[in-house]
Amino acid sequence: MRRIASGLVIAGLCLATPRAEAGPWVPEQGHGYLKLWARWLAGFGYHDASGNTVSYGAYHEVSLNAYAEVGLGAGFMVWANSPFVSTFTLSDPRAGGETHTHVAFGDSTLGARYGIVRRGPFRLAVGAFVRAPIAPSGEVQDVYAREGDQRRIGGLRIGNGAWDVGGELTAGYGWSRVYTAASVAWTWRSDGFDPVLSYTAEGGVSITARWSARLRVTGYHSVAIGSALRHNSPSGIGNGTRYVGFALETDYRVGRRSYVGLTFEGGVAAIERQTGGPVTSLYYATQF
Repeated sequence: MRRIASGLVIAGLCLATPRAEAGPWVPEQGHGYLKLWARWLAGFGYHDASGNTVSYGAYHEVSLNAYAEVGLGAGFMVWANSPFVSTFTLSDPRAGGETHTHVAFGDSTLGARYGIVRRGPFRLAVGAFVRAPIAPSGEVQDVYAREGDQRRIGGLRIGNGAWDVGGELTAGYGWSRVYTAASVAWTWRSDGFDPVLSYTAEGGVSITARWSARLRVTGYHSVAIGSALRHNSPSGIGNGTRYVGFALETDYRVGRRSYVGLTFEGGVAAIERQTGGPVTSLYYATQF
């Protein structure tokens, strides 16, 4: 149990996604989905590239985020995802816990998806996306170990500094009250960054007419073939991050097509180059 607790980690790029984004279901022309959420990460224990966990200064991330998708007809849809604002707060154990806060508008993503198979409850879709490096790149603060010689273990990064271009394949099967879905994606990164293999597998259920829940497992694996230096940042933003994580989500229908919900995320295996710590999100979502 202690090992699992120490592995609670930021879910990164692939978690905290809304239901409509979870699989290959493409909305009809003019219809879509909007989600707004607040996300909080309370960090502890940095996981380095060697599998070691190092205690460091107090660390928190808080962000406000938006996701939207809309159907264009003929099986096409477009989507966008962006943090409105993100704050990163890190203390320095060498200076008596002196804390510094960094604020940024996060890297934004634009994507498209096309449904290639629609047979009964089964769906299969392909997609592509591009993520722009809007947030400031480079290290904004040194990160030091809390114990021992208080050595420098890395530098906090709040922006990737690289363009990401990816392709994905998604599949899903939906029954009246239960669904399953899976996806796999490959992301090419500029500036010599390692490409990334990512994947998800999930299932959800409508518990009552108003309550629903879902469980998602996600993998994010940088493939070490790039030429750029790999980064050591508690945010996990940058080059070389890896993890296998989960998300447990529940929501309550407050209107005909509107929901409020709670998501809890953590990491379970292969966590490298990012902090441990639980991620909690509150969200509002609506279909139109």
